[in-house]
Amino acid sequence: MKPFTLLVVLCILLFALAPVAAQDTPLPEFPITLPDTVAEGREVAITVSACIGEDQEQARQDFDAQLARFMEAYPNVTVTRTQYCFSPESFAALVAGGTLPTVFGVPATEPQRLIAQGVAANLAPYFESLGLSGIYNPTLLALLSDAEGNPYGFPEFSYAQGIGWDIPTLSAAGYDAPPNTWDEFGAVAQEVADPAAGVAGFAMFLSGGGGGWHFTNLAYGFGATELIRDNGDGTYTAVYGEGAAVEAMQFLYDLRWPDAENALPLDLASNPTFETVDGRSVMFMSPADGSVGWLRVNMPDVDLTRFGYTAMPQAPDGMRYTLTGGSHQMVFAGASADEQEAAVVFQVWRTLSPGEFAPSRAIFHSTQAGAGTPVLPIFTGDLQAAVDAFDQQYITMPVENYQGFYDALNAGEIVLVPEPPFAQDFYVAIAEVMTTVLTDESADVAALMAANAEAFQTGILDPAASS
Repeated sequence: MKPFTLLVVLCILLFALAPVAAQDTPLPEFPITLPDTVAEGREVAITVSACIGEDQEQARQDFDAQLARFMEAYPNVTVTRTQYCFSPESFAALVAGGTLPTVFGVPATEPQRLIAQGVAANLAPYFESLGLSGIYNPTLLALLSDAEGNPYGFPEFSYAQGIGWDIPTLSAAGYDAPPNTWDEFGAVAQEVADPAAGVAGFAMFLSGGGGGWHFTNLAYGFGATELIRDNGDGTYTAVYGEGAAVEAMQFLYDLRWPDAENALPLDLASNPTFETVDGRSVMFMSPADGSVGWLRVNMPDVDLTRFGYTAMPQAPDGMRYTLTGGSHQMVFAGASADEQEAAVVFQVWRTLSPGEFAPSRAIFHSTQAGAGTPVLPIFTGDLQAAVDAFDQQYITMPVENYQGFYDALNAGEIVLVPEPPFAQDFYVAIAEVMTTVLTDESADVAALMAANAEAFQTGILDPAASS
């Protein structure tokens, strides 16, 4: 679960693809084959969702200009921009009414559900005919694919949760970076905390849906990568009432009571990034685009050289299990064959063709995810290297401060884990345990977790299976 405003901003900027001047840096050479004609020249009309706010007049003009260029290249295709920002409620209504845009953007929580429900189109034939096979990061593409490996979407942006920190403060305590294991991390969080001065050692979202979202990442880090088990027959089992998930909740308890001296923020509603920017926390959990990237776009006066960013601490097996998310593009399965073909060609033309790649990247680097923010690679091997080389002209952030993240990524230590089934319901439910654990020193963590899992099973999962 990313803050909704971030998803909106990303949609606005990723779709607002204004042309830019030609760059001296060579363009990556994507081995794609775009057709000379679409739908054998038959007249076809598609709609493309664009989450553009009313105050984003330039973004609308830029987007419409790109649509015009596409329609000039393929004159039998009519492309219409439709204002749409994803929400579960409105999305379900569009699907039911058969009015979902032909090309639609979704957060990373949704693809597997949409594939299972038959909402998204199988893009395997187009990947073959257009030369897309082998282009995209296979780890990300797997999140957009079915069990047989058929792709149902196009990766556009993806993040991995990590740990940011205030470099001067942690350095003054004798540490170059946050520790690599959770045991050591907890000890350092307690050591650098200064409750009398209102400084926490470690900040994360501690309440509400955001708290549940961050707790999920913490549980993954302790090895609880299966919180809600998909039984494969339409039923699900809540398995977080024991084992590593309980250890993760105990970790939070231990940072609050009694000897930790409140290594966590006292305000359960605090924002971890703001806590650190304001000097009220030393280390914090966040995806980089939502922290250092957000600061670059929204608080340009903040000195970004103060902050480092690295991968999550290691789980007991040495890997860094990390909650991933982002936003991606899919094609409506309810569209006709000609409409699906036009939609796919549009998406590939927009993001990979030589004439559109440069303006697309320029706009991307104006978002929270760009300009050197440590996010996940979208493409494979040499292609990603070529994209990285092209992107150097846009880098403005202190990327040397993020080397720990890239070292772990390049070493293959980061294991991406998607959000659990029934994620939004789970986040709210588990946040109730967090509130009790962090406000009641007498809380029995194991008992609370077991009771919460049982209630989630009977209140959410069992009714869903029988509906």
